[in-house]
Amino acid sequence: MRILVINPFGDTEFYGEENLARVARPDTEFDMVNIADVYPLRNNQWLYFRYVCTDGTLEKVLWAEREGYDAVFVSCSLDIGLHEARQLVDIPVTATLESAALVAHMMGATYSLVTVDHQNGKMQESLLETYGLHEHFASQRPFDIDASDLYPDRTPSGEVVEAVVGAARACVEEDGAEVVIPACTLAGSVLTHDVPDVEEVIGAPVLDGMVTGFKMAEMMADLRAAGVPTVSRRGWFERPPQKDFAALRTFMGRHV
Repeated sequence: MRILVINPFGDTEFYGEENLARVARPDTEFDMVNIADVYPLRNNQWLYFRYVCTDGTLEKVLWAEREGYDAVFVSCSLDIGLHEARQLVDIPVTATLESAALVAHMMGATYSLVTVDHQNGKMQESLLETYGLHEHFASQRPFDIDASDLYPDRTPSGEVVEAVVGAARACVEEDGAEVVIPACTLAGSVLTHDVPDVEEVIGAPVLDGMVTGFKMAEMMADLRAAGVPTVSRRGWFERPPQKDFAALRTFMGRHV
């Protein structure tokens, strides 16, 4: 199995390849790419930035299908381009927040997000409502470190862990969360890498959305290989008309 992992911003997640290599099946190969060729920033946590990132992400998804990948995982808690990608390709496409929230629903009655800031958290709450996964949502608490400052060259990992753990504990102790999701892959990857006993430290299971989304991609690829469609083409994920799609792609000078 071959999976393309897309960082939909202008850098690659530290610890990402290391953490995923630990959980990948022996028969799974993966490549990790970013969109630095079309987007220069290390973060995408603002509404306009998210919009700008989407096009470059979708180009990587289309390329992955042409190159024969079995699945794509969009490694970002804003799930950049997730639904758009599912309209365009037949291989499964997963993303971080949706995957983590789906698994959280199986693990407990309530879950919370720890977010980079309140604005970003509101964007993610909106996504949960779109997914129909908001009913068991307990809270979102920011740990107040900008995504572009989560890299080790800007903020020591120990400071990131302290901030994220503090917000997560409040979600459990004050908001009643039974599961906690670090709603930034950079923060989740630090916890996975540096805090092996994170459930004991926080008081509840913590879902690293990068790991969850990657394993979901493996599972969806298995289901497709077993003959289960990746998405329903009736309604929400109906493909655009091929004629119009080809005309638009040709106009933009892109591969049809």
